[in-house]
Amino acid sequence: MPLVADEGPGRTAVGTTWSPALLPRSVTVERRLTNRALATWQAAPPGETAAAMAPFFDHSLVVADPAGRAVIESVGGPVAARFGLVAGLPLLRDPGLGEELVAACELVALQPMPIPFEASVNDPIGAQILVRGLALPLPLGDDPAALVQVVLSWREVLSKSAARRLQAELAQAFASLGPAQATAEPFPTRSANIDVIKITKNCR
Repeated sequence: MPLVADEGPGRTAVGTTWSPALLPRSVTVERRLTNRALATWQAAPPGETAAAMAPFFDHSLVVADPAGRAVIESVGGPVAARFGLVAGLPLLRDPGLGEELVAACELVALQPMPIPFEASVNDPIGAQILVRGLALPLPLGDDPAALVQVVLSWREVLSKSAARRLQAELAQAFASLGPAQATAEPFPTRSANIDVIKITKNCR
């Protein structure tokens, strides 16, 4: 059966109507960046999917030839800075985020529909980056998934070893400051005036 030519976000590669029920529940209940991207993709008029997804560019990458070389056509600044992705280069099947990106693009090319995924990336300083992604097909000409836009959201958490190292560094920094010096009381307590007390006694 031939592929449907630019049927927009409401169609799949074989011409059947796409439904949110086809997505895992974790995607339909997600209330973060990927959920907003999914809602925008669903509401985009036929032929205007790419334009509708433009507001998510900063936190996404667009991949051309998703079933082949998977070349990064464009990448948002925050994504490029955080994960070292460069436009014009193919995605690599590196363990972690790289292999998840490649797998998601291949699945979208096979069946043009939203593909959610999650990945964990270890930062050189010891932090762990938890990544949530959503790969969305962008139709071009007769190909309903000529491009794939992958929207990414992430958060960083410290591993146990990194947390212990940070605590040790903080303790060392505070120890180098030495003991706290006593400061003068800004509001000293007023002592009783002996002469006033004597005068008061004599007046009785």
